Amino acid sequence: MKKNHYNTIKKFARTGILTGIVLTFSFMNTGFSQMTVVNGTTVKITNASTLNSSQNFVLSSGGTLDNQGTLILKKDLINGNASANSLGSGAIVFSGSTNQNITGQNIIQDMTVNNAAGVTVGGATRVNGVFTLTSGLVSLGGNNLVLGQLATVAGTPSASAMVVATGAGELRKEYASAGTFTYPVGDATGTAEYSPVTLAFNSGTFGANNYAGVNLVNAQYAGTSTSYITRYWNVTQSAITGFSCNSTFQYANADVVGTESDIFCTKVNPAPFTAYNTANTGSNTIDAHGLASFGTFTGNLGDAAVPPAIRSLQDKTISTGPECADATQTMLIAGNGTSYHVTSTGNVKHIAGTNIIYYAGTKVDLGGYMRGYISTIFCSPYIHPAAATPVVAGIENPAIGNPNGSFFKIYPNPTPGKFTVELNGDAPASQVHVEIFGILGDRILSKYIQMDQRKQEFSLIERPTGVYVVHVSSGLNSETEKIIKK
Repeated sequence: MKKNHYNTIKKFARTGILTGIVLTFSFMNTGFSQMTVVNGTTVKITNASTLNSSQNFVLSSGGTLDNQGTLILKKDLINGNASANSLGSGAIVFSGSTNQNITGQNIIQDMTVNNAAGVTVGGATRVNGVFTLTSGLVSLGGNNLVLGQLATVAGTPSASAMVVATGAGELRKEYASAGTFTYPVGDATGTAEYSPVTLAFNSGTFGANNYAGVNLVNAQYAGTSTSYITRYWNVTQSAITGFSCNSTFQYANADVVGTESDIFCTKVNPAPFTAYNTANTGSNTIDAHGLASFGTFTGNLGDAAVPPAIRSLQDKTISTGPECADATQTMLIAGNGTSYHVTSTGNVKHIAGTNIIYYAGTKVDLGGYMRGYISTIFCSPYIHPAAATPVVAGIENPAIGNPNGSFFKIYPNPTPGKFTVELNGDAPASQVHVEIFGILGDRILSKYIQMDQRKQEFSLIERPTGVYVVHVSSGLNSETEKIIKK
C-alpha cells in the first residue's frame, strides 16, 4: 500500500471522513465512526469483501459508493445526492438493533433486511436484484419502494418480515412481460398483520418504466356492510396496457365481520361496486380473474336479497344446478382471456336489472342450460360455484391422494405445518425431485432427494393456510398430490 493511501486510511479510522481519493476495501473492516463520503470521493468495496459500518453511512452530494461486495449497516444510510444514483452491484444488509433509515434516492442491487426494529424508507429506493426479508418491517410512509424487472423476493415474508405499505407510498414491481409476482405487504396498525397481494398477468403490453403498485388500509371501506372485511388494497399500474390479470388478496382472520362465506372479492373504486369470486375461507383469500383495469379491492357481502350492482363471472365451470347469479345492473360473463363453461349436466340462470353481457370464452355443452333474464326479481338465494381451480405447473386439478398406487405418500394430510414425503419401497432407484407449489402455481420449493433418504420432512409453517401441490418426479415417473395446510 502506498504511503499516502496508508495515511488516508489512518485518518479515516480517526475521523470516519474520506476526502479526495478513491479507496478500494479488499479486507474485512469494522467501522469506527460515522462514515462520510464527500464530494469527489468514491468508496469502493471489492467483490467478496465486506465493509461493516457501526454508525451512519453518509454520501454527501457528489460522493459515490461503488459496492461490489457487501456493506453491512448498523445505522442509517444517508444519501445527499440530488438525483438517483447506483450504490454498486453488491449487497447492502440492514442489521441494526434500532430502527434504521434510508434517505435520499438510492439504487441498490441486493438488499437484505435483518433488523427486528425495522427499516424506514425516507426516499425513493429501488432494488434491482434480490430483496430479502429476514426480520423486521420495512415502512414506506409516503415513499415508494420499486423492485426492478429482474428483482425477486427471498426470505420468509410474514407479519414480522414484510413491507408496511399503509401510507401514500407503494410497493411497486416492474414487469418485462406477463408473469406472476406476490407483493409481501401488510400493516402495523396495532397488531402487525401480513396481507400480501398476488398479481398474475396473463397477457399485456409492458412499456418502458412500467410498474404495478400496491398499498393498503387496515380499515373498513365506506359503503361495505353486513358481511365484509376491515381491509382494502389499492392497486395501480403505469405503462401496462391491454392486459388480463388475475389478482389474489390475503386477509387476516381478525378482518372478518359477519359471515365469511357470504363475502366476495369486490372492486369498490371506481364505482359502482363490482363483485367477483366468493372468499376462500380456508386460505383467507379473495380473488378476481380477468381484470383489465385496477382500482381498490376489498371483501363485501355478495350473497344477499339485494345483489351487487355489477357481478363478473369468470373462470367458472357449471356442472350441477339449478344455480343462479344476479346483479342489480350488469352481469359480465367470461371475457378477457377467461372462461365460463356450462357442461352437459349444468343448469344456470343469470338475472340482471339492465344488462347481461356474454363475452368470448362462454361455452354451453349440448344438454346444458344457461338462461338470462332482465328483471328486478333476483335470485333467492344466490347459488353459484367459486372460481375453477387453476392449472398448477402444467397439471390440471390434481386430486387429493393418489389411490392408484403412487410411488410416494405424504402425511399428515391435512397438516398443521410440517409433513413428510415418504418414497415407497418399489420407487425407482434414482434421484427424486420434489417441488411444492402454491395454488396459484408459484413454486415455493424445489429439492432433490437421494434414494437412501426414504423419508424427507418439509414445512409449511410460515405459509398461509390453504391448498398446496406436491409434485414428485423420478426418471419417467411423475406424480402429484395436494396437501392442505390447516
